[in-house]
Amino acid sequence: MPAADYFDRITALVCRVFDVEPATIGTDTPFAEMGVDSRQRVRLLVEVEVEFGLEIDLDELDRLVDIRNAAEVLAETIEGDRPVVLLGQRTG
Repeated sequence: MPAADYFDRITALVCRVFDVEPATIGTDTPFAEMGVDSRQRVRLLVEVEVEFGLEIDLDELDRLVDIRNAAEVLAETIEGDRPVVLLGQRTG
C-alpha cells in the first residue's frame, strides 16, 4: 500500500496523541510547529505500533517529523523495506 493510504489513520493517531484538531494540520505540517518534542514522538511511534500490530525500529524516530513521513515509515515497515517484528513475537 502506498504511504498515502495511511494518512487518515496516522492523522487520527496524531490528533489523539498530540491533542490537536484534524482541521488544524496537514500531511506536511511539521510536528515541531505543533510544539511536539521527542518524547511525544516516541509516544506516537508506540501508538502506531499498537494500532498496526508491529514494531518499528527506534532508529526511525528521526523520520517522524510530519504525517507524510510517519506514513512512509509505516508503509516501508509493512511492505518489508524495514525489518518487521509483530508484537508478541519479540525475541531476545
